[in-house]
Amino acid sequence: MPRLLAIFNKNKNAFILALFFVLVFLIYGKTISGDFVFDDRYVANSSQIFQLENFGNIITSPYWSTESGLYRPITLVSYAINYSIFGAKPWNFHLVNLILYAWACCLIFIFVKRLTKQELLGFLSALIFLVLPIHSEAVANIIGRAEILALFFSLLFLLEILKEKPKIALAGLWLLLALGSKENAVVVIPLGIILFLQKNTNLKYKDGLLAFWGAFLYFGARLQVLGWNYFSSLETSIVENPLKFEPLVPRVATSFKVLAMYLQKTLWPFNLCSDYSYNQIPVLKNFANISALIGFAIFIMSVALIFIFWKRVPIISFSAAIFVFGFLITSNIFFTTGTIAGERLMYYPSLGLAIILAYLLMLLIKRNSQIKMIVCTLTILLIIFYSWQSHIRSLDWLTEKNLFISAAKCAPNSVLSRSNLGAMLYQAGDLENAEKELVLAEKIYNGYPKGLNNLGLVYWKKGEKEKAKTYFLKALDFKFPYPGAYENLALMALESGNIKETRKWLMLFYNGDQQAAEDYIKRQIAPTAY
Repeated sequence: MPRLLAIFNKNKNAFILALFFVLVFLIYGKTISGDFVFDDRYVANSSQIFQLENFGNIITSPYWSTESGLYRPITLVSYAINYSIFGAKPWNFHLVNLILYAWACCLIFIFVKRLTKQELLGFLSALIFLVLPIHSEAVANIIGRAEILALFFSLLFLLEILKEKPKIALAGLWLLLALGSKENAVVVIPLGIILFLQKNTNLKYKDGLLAFWGAFLYFGARLQVLGWNYFSSLETSIVENPLKFEPLVPRVATSFKVLAMYLQKTLWPFNLCSDYSYNQIPVLKNFANISALIGFAIFIMSVALIFIFWKRVPIISFSAAIFVFGFLITSNIFFTTGTIAGERLMYYPSLGLAIILAYLLMLLIKRNSQIKMIVCTLTILLIIFYSWQSHIRSLDWLTEKNLFISAAKCAPNSVLSRSNLGAMLYQAGDLENAEKELVLAEKIYNGYPKGLNNLGLVYWKKGEKEKAKTYFLKALDFKFPYPGAYENLALMALESGNIKETRKWLMLFYNGDQQAAEDYIKRQIAPTAY
């Protein structure tokens, strides 16, 4: 036994990493058999783009589009590595997500242990973080890799500046990789400054400033790729983020309401949902709402913790800062983002909550033996409960059918959830229920182009061609039209033998490329008929 303990103590980090890997694969292992679902199609449909031989284009390309205001070259490069080694199968993307998640949890353990000199606190913090069900979206959804990578490289940056002799070049590199994974990693800049001030590291002020060289390089590249118009702003619709179109007070009040929801779903993980778009979270007009007031109180208390425990208990102060800055960057308070809410957005700030919860458990464990036994038992039960909830939630991400059905249940007032379920039912041939869902989506909001297009498809399939055409035209009558409606109108015209009208719609579909339009027609009908 002493020999085994000696081996364990000598290789403690390796054993803990192995434990985290086992837990991650027990909880999320089923996702390896999952498909590309929802936003994952961005990865599935871009196999020709994400090739390592296109490295130069990858690191100089926006994420999604220029109008999205997103620049995440490191995440794109990670997809390219997946494609180059394993091909375009979804299992390998899911596998890499799980590996990165396990490593991130190990880094949390190492970071908290090094920061506080308390090994148990580091272990509990990482373990609680690992099992939180609200992380299911970031881990089980391939697109969630951006969240995992952003925190992963942020932790490497913080660990580097904690060293007795930090390497400035390496610290800057980790910061560059964090920002290049996802924009919300910018919160590690104030966190790094706080760490620098609290721990009085060996970095001199001049060297400390140089450690942030990665940020200057990232923002310079971001400006080159996105231009001034989208460097700090983006284009989005009311469906994705109604707060973008609201004045300050409603926007802030609703953001604090969302914060209260985040905290509730982090600690009490029921009714987790993949969609909070219009109008699942109605915009508040003012602060006369209990959830908004609770969210505001949580925020003020968290800010207070930063200052109250700055010297008394630095780890609590630092953890509160992770939560506050992590929330603020995606809160829509100071500037709007691409979405009103998303559980993946709690991935980064939840680290602060995990550390605080672990610290509170540590305080209770240090009490008398009777309380210690009760707390240990409750902690084990909590870990088991969270692990099971995470596993159950991860199953919703295996297929689009699972995801869209669960989204319609947890977000019945979302035009996006209703429309997605309607589209899935249409593809399954269930036209009656597809129409029902899509009509409900239209009632929630009649300005969602893709939903209107889907309703047009249903009517076309049912033989109601004039009604179908009306909806296809509606889908094009917006600032962000659904381009697939042009193709559907062309196919309807072609079905009727109207080549002239077919050509008109295809010219619009192909942005005036006449040759592409002619080739499309030739592919659809026999050359003699053409």
